[in-house]
Amino acid sequence: MALDNFTFKNRIEKLQRKMNEASIDAFLIPPGANFTYLTGMDVESMERLTLLVVDSDNFTVVCPSLMKEQVIEESPIKNIVSWNDDENPYNKTSELISRCKGIAVEGKLQFLHLYELNKILGKDLLYRDDILTELRIMKEEKELAAIGEAVKRSEKSLEVSLEKLVPGITELQFSRILENEYFNQGMPGVAFSTIVSFGKNAAMPHHSPDNTKARKGDSVVIDYGGRFDSYASDSTRTFFLGNPGEKMLDVYETVKQANEDTRNMISENTTYAAMDRNARNIIESRGYGKYFIHRLGHGLGLEVHEEPYLIPKNNYRVLKNSVFTIEPGVYIENLGGVRIEDTNYFNGNKCVAFNSMSRECIIL
Repeated sequence: MALDNFTFKNRIEKLQRKMNEASIDAFLIPPGANFTYLTGMDVESMERLTLLVVDSDNFTVVCPSLMKEQVIEESPIKNIVSWNDDENPYNKTSELISRCKGIAVEGKLQFLHLYELNKILGKDLLYRDDILTELRIMKEEKELAAIGEAVKRSEKSLEVSLEKLVPGITELQFSRILENEYFNQGMPGVAFSTIVSFGKNAAMPHHSPDNTKARKGDSVVIDYGGRFDSYASDSTRTFFLGNPGEKMLDVYETVKQANEDTRNMISENTTYAAMDRNARNIIESRGYGKYFIHRLGHGLGLEVHEEPYLIPKNNYRVLKNSVFTIEPGVYIENLGGVRIEDTNYFNGNKCVAFNSMSRECIIL
């Protein structure tokens, strides 16, 4: 993800202001979504210590020497403290923040690194991921554009692949066809492992594709997503290979109503709990309540699952430019399942779906 100097400076300064309000003198951020958000670099966490160190005045990347050139090329950061394999990276980090009192670390810091830093600093480190969440939950326009593009290209990939979805194909075969199409649509790959489930397997929300073959009458649940400029999409569509019978058609219409009615009821005063409750009430009123076995949705951005979570106890009001999925589902053992999932954002007045693919029942 390329990060221009203005965006970089703006994000760092927002973090520094929040740190000051919370009496935090330094924040240690390992590779991951928050690191990417603040530096523009997609870096994997590993045994060699890599950190973004932010204090009230400065921001520095601590990294192994083999990464130094990458930091220079891929991020706007000028302050780099590199270390060789025969050096102690924890000592180098400690030198940067030795005078700091309140030191926060991101919760995803590997325990080995946390242990060594705690030992050398000789003080308790604070867990304040809530500050980082507040930074990322309200998306900038360029973030919304990237997510929208990821959704658009992912949907195109599915549309192209659907012609191969015929009786006899296996779940694994179709998932590979879909994932390969992402590259044809200009995406680097999947945002998560694609879920393709046929027939009875569709009663398992997170079924891993296997060698099950598609048969006439099967429900087909496809949960899929790609990335564009580091940002993820996450969508689900359910199809039928021939007429599935009256019950599954009724299940489909119930889930569709829960999806669409919930999106349409969202306004500036709506809580995430109210969204979950609305969808759940619709499904319960049709007699399928016990088969809706997961939350209504989750936030989406650099991570596939991030804040906000659409759960019964989340009484926070929806925030402008927050991005989240709405994905009601009904899963009936030994019969099948239906899930319809869209990626949405709240524009300050209403909830808008990035998705353009039809939610109408499609029998292939």
